[in-house]
Amino acid sequence: MRAVLALLALLLAAPVFAQQPVVVRTSVKPENGFIGQRVAVYVDVLFAGEMTRPPRVVLPEIAGAQILRFESQATTMSDRIDGASYTGQRFEFALYARRGGRLEVPAPQVSLLDRDGTVTGTATGPTASVEIAVPPGVDATQPLIATAHATLSEQWSPAPKGPFKAGDALVRIVTREADDVPAMAMPALVFAAPQGVRVYVDPPQSEDRQDRGAVTGRRIDRATYVFEAGGRFTLAGLAQLWWDLGARRLETPTLPAVTVEVAAPPAPPDPWLFLLPMLALLVLLAVERRIEPGVRRWYDARRDRWLVSEPKAYRDLADACRTGDLPAVYSAFTVWRRRASRAVEGGALAEALEEALFAGAPWTPARSRALLRGVAGLRQTHHRLTTALPPLNPLSTGGLP
Repeated sequence: MRAVLALLALLLAAPVFAQQPVVVRTSVKPENGFIGQRVAVYVDVLFAGEMTRPPRVVLPEIAGAQILRFESQATTMSDRIDGASYTGQRFEFALYARRGGRLEVPAPQVSLLDRDGTVTGTATGPTASVEIAVPPGVDATQPLIATAHATLSEQWSPAPKGPFKAGDALVRIVTREADDVPAMAMPALVFAAPQGVRVYVDPPQSEDRQDRGAVTGRRIDRATYVFEAGGRFTLAGLAQLWWDLGARRLETPTLPAVTVEVAAPPAPPDPWLFLLPMLALLVLLAVERRIEPGVRRWYDARRDRWLVSEPKAYRDLADACRTGDLPAVYSAFTVWRRRASRAVEGGALAEALEEALFAGAPWTPARSRALLRGVAGLRQTHHRLTTALPPLNPLSTGGLP
């Protein structure tokens, strides 16, 4: 039993005994930097002979600094150490110091992997150090960007000139770019709002670009101002302090403050503007309940009288004459004669109609118009006779043309 356990222990330890010699080196560049400047931390992992699989490298956190790692920064390398060939990879980390003085870079931790990605062992690299200077005139307790080039710009949506009213919103989009400074290493901006304005800040948007190991950081901050009341509001300007590594001086690009005029919300309407029409409607409904039956009876009686009146018959005759339909004209003329006064004679007109309808005499639209003129003349003559003295000679009417 003891022999079996010993054999099993040897088998489990075999990968460790067979592990290749590994060399881990740590270096920094530059060895002297400024707060906010990118300091490259290089970790070289070299294997004697062939590298079966790239290792995993972790750099512990550093007090007073921010450590970032870009996967694309690992590069394959080879070297000769003590006359032997070594192959491996260089891993690059970006260190951004947040305080001045000497910073100790902790020992990198390396996980060694076989071809299947299984951890076969570990290794530890040496520590390193870097001297960090504080630029003159800089508060070391505040974040700072140190780069060779940086820009600051903004956009508004809609334009701040307005017009605005209470309840409207104004969006401010601020874009910052810097060489060798990724977006996550840029300090946050403070969007202040005066009394009567509420501001909502979105999470920052990162649009970093990499080109052959060079990083251009691009951070977009979006803030929305909501005007809760009317008035004149000044939205504070923004500034980004940065140390120009080339010119060795402080730069402060600034975005100006913006003043916005906001119209106050309209005064609440007078409640009587709604109550008075409602009261009037209620009164009207109450009155209508009392007078509606009588009004309806009066209206029905008047409509019935109109339907059997001579003016209604004359209108129907005019409509029939415009169509030129001989049977319709004859029927409408008959109804009109029946409703007209007995003093109105239309015998000649009736004879002309009957001759055309029953004897086949020609009937044209012109004869329809002539018939209507004759009826109109009879009505006008009858109106004069009923409103003046009767004539000495009896009335006679002519026939149709």
